[in-house]
Amino acid sequence: MKIIAAIFIVLIISLGLFNSYKKHKNGLLPSNFLAFHFLIGLLVIFGAFYLLFE
Repeated sequence: MKIIAAIFIVLIISLGLFNSYKKHKNGLLPSNFLAFHFLIGLLVIFGAFYLLFE
C-alpha cells in the first residue's frame, strides 16, 4: 500500500511541476515562483520515498 501511495504522490507532484514549467515557458509564471515550486515538490517527493523505505 505504501508503494501505491508513493507512486500516486510522485505522479501528482510531477504533473503539478510540469504544469508550472509550461506556464513559466509561456511567460505566465515568474522564475522565483517556479524555483519555489520545484523546491517544495522535490521535498514532498523525497518525503514520500522516505516514508516508503523507512
